[in-house]
Amino acid sequence: MSTYVTPQRDSDDLEWLREIRRKITSDFGHDQKKIGDYLREREKLMGDRIVRSQDRVVPVKP
Repeated sequence: MSTYVTPQRDSDDLEWLREIRRKITSDFGHDQKKIGDYLREREKLMGDRIVRSQDRVVPVKP
C-alpha cells in the first residue's frame, strides 16, 4: 500500500496535508473502522517499538 502523495501547496497552507489525508483514507474506502483495524494490527506487529506518553482512551481487548 503506497500512501505517499507529493504535497501541493496553494493559498491554504494545510491543503497539502488534507490531500495526504484524503489519499490515506481512500485506501480504506473512507471507512473509519477499517482504518482503526489496520492501525491496531500494525500496533500488534510493532510490539514494544511503540512508545505511549498517555493511557489509551479505549482499552485494548485481548
